[in-house]
Amino acid sequence: MNISEDELEQRLRALFADERLDLPPPPDAGTAIVIGARRRRRRRHTVQAVAGVAAAVVAVAGGLTMVRLHTEDGTAAISVPGTGGHTKPPENLTQGRSPEPSAPGPTGTQSIRDSAPPGVPTSPPPSPRPSSVSTPSTLAAVTSGPLLAADGFGKLKLGMSEADVAAQAVTLSNAQAGAGCTVYKAQGNGVPASASVVISKAAGLVAVTPDVAAHTAEGIGAGSTKDQILAAYPAAKEGAGGVVAPAGAAAEYRFRLGETGVVQTSLASATQDCAS
Repeated sequence: MNISEDELEQRLRALFADERLDLPPPPDAGTAIVIGARRRRRRRHTVQAVAGVAAAVVAVAGGLTMVRLHTEDGTAAISVPGTGGHTKPPENLTQGRSPEPSAPGPTGTQSIRDSAPPGVPTSPPPSPRPSSVSTPSTLAAVTSGPLLAADGFGKLKLGMSEADVAAQAVTLSNAQAGAGCTVYKAQGNGVPASASVVISKAAGLVAVTPDVAAHTAEGIGAGSTKDQILAAYPAAKEGAGGVVAPAGAAAEYRFRLGETGVVQTSLASATQDCAS
């Protein structure tokens, strides 16, 4: 049987409008919905509470693993996981007593290595540096031979005239006259050893050069190096074949250097021009 589209549409409308197809909700539907929501809320709160209790239990168990109380001697020991050992606190850590300051622990490399837990690798202590050879500036001071002081040699003093020198039991010989000054060989009881001296007619004794290895009061003498001279006399200056260093306010030392260090030491007045 064939029906038109309009008639089909009218029949569908009538069918959908039939009240017998409606499904009315039960009278207690609202109450059931509220009760179900409350039940789900209680379950969620219960799960959260159980999770919190479980976390607390795990934390307490971990703390008990880290710290073990020993009641045999009334003290506590701290246990370190993974090392199998424990460290005992100070003996005065008892109830009612405040801990006293403990002595500082070992600081040496050997003590630190011995206190390391078993099984923990420790690096060997650093090997001591080999003692280096003494540098020239740290060599022992030279004290051998006579002293050539900053003002003269024995009883010979800078500025003395020929007559003053003779009065000090010093004999002058082998005179070599020059322009304004004369070179002598000085010997006698007034000097520790023979020496070459230069006497100016205007300024008197202006230079003394001992014939033997002499030393200064600062420990510079035969064998001293240039570095030693510069260390003993910071204002010293290098010159041709040696070093010139101040000796007081009006004099200077002249150190002639060779392959072995100082080979000759002279004292000269700083204000004269006839001694070289």
